[in-house]
Amino acid sequence: MIPVLDQWQIFLALAGAGMVLAFAFDCYRVGRYFWRPRSLATMVGDALFWLLFTLLTFILLMLINWGEVRAYTFLALVLGALLYGLFLSRSTRRCLYAGGRILGSALALGRRLLNRTVLVVLLPGRLALNFLAWPRKTLQFIWSRWLRPGGPGGSAGG
Repeated sequence: MIPVLDQWQIFLALAGAGMVLAFAFDCYRVGRYFWRPRSLATMVGDALFWLLFTLLTFILLMLINWGEVRAYTFLALVLGALLYGLFLSRSTRRCLYAGGRILGSALALGRRLLNRTVLVVLLPGRLALNFLAWPRKTLQFIWSRWLRPGGPGGSAGG
């Protein structure tokens, strides 16, 4: 028999786990909003999300109470998710949406800067290579004629 104090600690830990699961679900929702996957990708993503978090919940149960599933286990998980949903979800999602927009803007700015930097660095180099290409091609032509059998210095028929 598990002492009552230990059961309360397990209950509180599982309620915290319910809150973490609900927060992870909010993160997943916000990620789906920004990536806008098609229906098949959404179904696969949902299945992977729930499979992963089922596995994590199982591991957590094994660590906290040796895998014993009792009524208070489900009650604690649901209560934690419900408390998070009632009191924290809306403000957390607002912050996540704002952070996603800021991150998206920063990534777009970084992409533009990288494209411009590459353009500034590579364009002059490409122009220089094009400018130097005609003497190189001329020298290649002369060199290939020189080393070809029957050309100057060749030993064909001689």
